[in-house]
Order: sequence, then C-alpha cells, then structure tokens
Amino acid sequence: MKKTTIFLHGAGGGGWEWFLWEPIFRKAGWRTLAPDLMPATSGLEHTQLSDYVGQAIATIPKDASPLIFIGASMGGLLALAAAAQRKPTALVLVNSVPPKGVSWPRAESKPAPPVVHWANGPLQETRDSMPDSDEKTIQFAWKRWRDESGAVLNTLHAGVELTNPGCPTLVVIGERDTDIPPETSLALATRLRADVHRYAGTSHVGPLLGKRALEIATATEHWLSATVKNQP
Repeated sequence: MKKTTIFLHGAGGGGWEWFLWEPIFRKAGWRTLAPDLMPATSGLEHTQLSDYVGQAIATIPKDASPLIFIGASMGGLLALAAAAQRKPTALVLVNSVPPKGVSWPRAESKPAPPVVHWANGPLQETRDSMPDSDEKTIQFAWKRWRDESGAVLNTLHAGVELTNPGCPTLVVIGERDTDIPPETSLALATRLRADVHRYAGTSHVGPLLGKRALEIATATEHWLSATVKNQP
C-alpha cells in the first residue's frame, strides 16, 4: 500500500496547475497523481460533470492507502463528489466550488454556451486573473488554458447535491479570491466542520500558481501528514 494524493484541477486547466505542489508532496513520501480531465468521446460540448467525476475515480490506484483528494475550484467539487464513492482518508479543498446549499454569488446571469473558449485568449486576461503570480508563471499558465464544457459550468453554477464526506477536511482560502468569495469558502468549511487555512493577498489560482504557492503547499502537506498520523 502507498500513500497517494490525487490532485484535481479547475475548469479550463489541467494537471499542470499542480506543478509547484507535486514536488513538495513527493519529497514528503507521497505518490502524486494529477490527471488532465478529458472531454467525453462525443466531444467537449457533450461533456458532463459526471464524466470528470468518473475520470477522477478511475485515476485511483488499487494500492492507494491512505488516499487523499486535493481539488481546486471545480476540482474541489469533483473531490467532494469522488469522496462520496471512494471514502478518502482526508480531503483538501482549495478555493472550491461549493455544493448546493452553500451560498455562492454567481457572476454569470446567462447560461454558458456549449463550449466556453478559453484557450489562446488574451494574455492580459491571464495577467488580470493572476495578480499574485510572477510573469514567468503567468506565461506558463497562459499557454496551457484549454476550452471548457458549457454543460459542466452550467452544472457548477446550478449547484450539485452532495453529502458531507465524513473525513477530515481542510479548506484553503485565498482572501483575494473574486471567483469563490472567502465568505463562501468559510460557509463551506462550516458545513463540513473543516479546518481552515486563510492566506492574505492570494487570488483564486494563487494557492497553486501564486508567489505563496510553495508556502501553501508545504502547510497543506504538513496538515495532511499530521491528520493521517492521527487516524485510527
């Protein structure tokens, strides 16, 4: 058996989002997996959130023990959904999309189109979304954003009914997050009876790709190691 962390990325992203986190976890003895969530065989416009949940579960090695899901943004909701089926030892939710029942002010007033085009967008949009990242990381991310399924985004905004996972959970909050307001993440933490790590000056993607990413990843790994150690 091998202690395993599965990293789940946000909408329009990929496993590359965790490139600063994975070395820290590997150094601490974890096997890390950061899959790229893929469109359904019928195409991105037909891809559903359930397709991504299935891919997350399919990533789990048979010898994963303890098993940890770490998800950011959309990946946080995927982690919660996967946890309902595979009972991880612990969860980490980073600026996570909340399930139904947790208040989340949605900026979008109209449904998303079948495909939301984010790949090859203006560089300035990436700069604006990553105010706490350096230029090298901004360039790295800008080249890698991908298009996303509108059906997936519409499902996220409508809310997904999920039960509480019943395992130790950490909610990581960027206090400058304008996509998932800190108040929403705090409400999620309250619902889940989760521990909370809050980071000033940190944007929506800042915990993964910002200037404090290594600090946040290290603190998260320490929390997980202590949590796993204290499990019966």
